[in-house]
Amino acid sequence: MIEKPQSIWQITAQSDELISDQTLYSSMDREIVKITLEREPTVKNPILIEGFPGIGLVGNIASQYIVNELNMTYLGAMSSRYFPPLAVLLGGIVNMPVRIYEDADKGLVVVTSDIPVHPLVSYDIGREVVNWAQSINAKEVVCMAGITVMGEQHRVFGAVSTKDLLDRLKDKAEIFELGTITGITGSIMNECRLRNVPAICLLGETASAEPDPRAAVAAVETLNKIYNLGVSTAKLSEQAEQIEVQMHQLAQQLKSATPEEQPLQQLPKEFPMYG
Repeated sequence: MIEKPQSIWQITAQSDELISDQTLYSSMDREIVKITLEREPTVKNPILIEGFPGIGLVGNIASQYIVNELNMTYLGAMSSRYFPPLAVLLGGIVNMPVRIYEDADKGLVVVTSDIPVHPLVSYDIGREVVNWAQSINAKEVVCMAGITVMGEQHRVFGAVSTKDLLDRLKDKAEIFELGTITGITGSIMNECRLRNVPAICLLGETASAEPDPRAAVAAVETLNKIYNLGVSTAKLSEQAEQIEVQMHQLAQQLKSATPEEQPLQQLPKEFPMYG
């Protein structure tokens, strides 16, 4: 039996107006993002972690691994007409490509995505992600992503939305002194900066744009150091070589296939975006 969602957050946006406090936009361009919850978050002031696909798929791999390793509780999903028309199959059951989970004991809410966000709508969607973070009284936002560096060290670079957070990164990540953060992660960090929302961005070093589970391992380990989460990365480390090969093969196939031709692949269950 399909349970009827208990609550629905309807979030609207208009690109040429600014948000004031919790005021929502109203325009002809409705429902930029809709968050549908099957259950309300139980954590009162959670740490919100987001992981969208980007360079090396670091954010996606890391966030989905945390969800599985902690056996987090499914809360609901995020949808948008600007997302690709895609349904994700988990154990033969259709799931939304952008999902929300919670670990009440650790005070975490994780938004993990199997789809990238187009640059033209990153601003609007990033803004609405922060809207929702504020609506659940998130005390901090953590963005996990990748950064291309010509090296094999798998360092983790960090950036923050407010100067007082820099001390949190000392001896845990290398400060990203000068550069840019692009895509949805950059949009979310910008919005946090504008609203004075405490936010930390962790960028796992990768040598190319190809999927890099080892960079995700480094990002999760850095997250552990900052928040004392105790998420074991042993399984991800063991599977890294196999995952790298399989995800590279799939990425190549997806580049050449039309949406209707994109094949199903059997990859480890830690990464359900790939079947």
